[in-house]
Amino acid sequence: MNNPNTVHEVSQLPHEQLKSAQSLMLNYWNNTLKFVQALKSSGFKDDQLLTQASPSVSETPGLTGYQAQTLIFNTRLRFNPAVIVMCESTENVAQAYKQAISLNLPIRVRSGGHDHEGECTGTDVILLDLSRLKEFNVKKVNGDYIANIGSGYRFFQVVPKLADNNPPLTIPHGTCATVGLAGFIQGGGWGPWTRSKGMCCESLVGATVVLGNGEVIEVNAEEDIVDANDPSHKKLLWALRGGGALSYGIVTHFKVKAFEIPDEIHRFVINWNTNDEHALSTLELLSQWEDVINNASTDKLVGTNLKINAIAANSQNKPLCHPSTMYGYWQGSWQALEQFVSNHFPNSTPIHQGTDTKANYNSALMGNWSRNSLFDVLKKQKRLGSLANADGTPFTPDFDAPAPHKLTSKVVKGSGLTKNGKEQLIQSLTSDLINAKSSHLGLFSYVTLGAIAGPFYNEISEKEANARVSFPYSKSQYTIQYQTWWNESVELKEQGQNNEVYNYINRAMDWIEVSRETQIEGTEGAFISFKDSAIPTKDYFLGSYEDLMKVKERYSRDPANHLRSRKTII
Repeated sequence: MNNPNTVHEVSQLPHEQLKSAQSLMLNYWNNTLKFVQALKSSGFKDDQLLTQASPSVSETPGLTGYQAQTLIFNTRLRFNPAVIVMCESTENVAQAYKQAISLNLPIRVRSGGHDHEGECTGTDVILLDLSRLKEFNVKKVNGDYIANIGSGYRFFQVVPKLADNNPPLTIPHGTCATVGLAGFIQGGGWGPWTRSKGMCCESLVGATVVLGNGEVIEVNAEEDIVDANDPSHKKLLWALRGGGALSYGIVTHFKVKAFEIPDEIHRFVINWNTNDEHALSTLELLSQWEDVINNASTDKLVGTNLKINAIAANSQNKPLCHPSTMYGYWQGSWQALEQFVSNHFPNSTPIHQGTDTKANYNSALMGNWSRNSLFDVLKKQKRLGSLANADGTPFTPDFDAPAPHKLTSKVVKGSGLTKNGKEQLIQSLTSDLINAKSSHLGLFSYVTLGAIAGPFYNEISEKEANARVSFPYSKSQYTIQYQTWWNESVELKEQGQNNEVYNYINRAMDWIEVSRETQIEGTEGAFISFKDSAIPTKDYFLGSYEDLMKVKERYSRDPANHLRSRKTII
């Protein structure tokens, strides 16, 4: 027979659980209110503390300041932070962070908002926004130009400032203009200078960091900073060089070694298989491109990636010929570039996209390498419509607004893909999950292969590379980034769920899932900047993972692990 007291206790459990949940929620919102009041009383202005109740308006028509600040680059994801703190100084960051953890409130930190899984923000969190941290100066130290750059800078803002220096300078920046410096460097930092200058994390020589206990420290590669509790910050600097963002502290400023802009650099593309003429098998093209990035004589090609579009399985021919584009950045004359193309890509023609010089170096490079755009499709169909700026020039993919998307990735080992691995990669781009009509609706599925191999990493050993940076792929050949994007134009956004593109999105997302699980011989791990939450964290960092765990435990001073998201260390 059942014990009546037990039956009574069980019957009351849901009610008690509900009361407990209500109590926890009430406590949370009381603490959130205390948080806002505490910051206001310490000098934070109203426009620095945004909540759903904030009355402010924004530059985005129809949105309040809070609503506009909730948006991130991947518009597939939506979050509603409890409070968005627009920090204006390192002191603001430390103060807001300490106040949040003292009240046991969860925090997130955002710089550029380009985290592809949205881990830079969240719902019912305290979001520390760093976009107003805009300190900038350049100093010459022991013959090197060191740029001190606030974490609020995005590339389209900081690249022109560096170029205005005397002499004109730049850093190993990325190819997407609105990416923030913070996540870029801490993820490794691939870009158009990688073959020549290495990943951007190689140029990081110092940082200002708010640790897990709210303490602010300066990390400097040129100095041994010692105190009783922290024998050296050198290992912390190592972790910041490609070990992922947030795990080890909140970085508010970066010191990055800059270099002088060369006299002449050309941006170019080469297209293959865009029509029935001059077809080139994808296997042959991939082999040619691999030979180029692994060739010691191609040092003038300072950076390149290869984009290969996925095609519907029922459209395949033998041999497979996928529409493809090589993006390149060439240091030297156009004539020398044409000779290079003739030698390595027979019967191919480079298309000039622009020339950068010391007198003209800006964000034009960025966006041209990023992703397929509906603009490109409509241009061919002569239906530009609202996809052009007021002066008639087209929006580049990066500036015609953020878009919903999903990514996953793999990295090709230094030994390269096996013959079978190449065929596996090509077959993964030939799928019955891809619809031939998708691109005409604004849905694009493809891979970009980002070259790492080149003169910079050829000159150092794997041991030396691993000792200098935590980014574990310094001796790899290239990254493989699977991606699918959709619904990019204002016209399509206005159609909402009536947009025909939604008939094909689930299958494109399935293609990403299948691609993640596809075995490709000669690959390992994944690239944290192309974040996919389904990939185990350790896979992103490989041989650096155990040491990165030790760095977090030893240097972050965050025993309660407030500095965490789904893909942070530990």
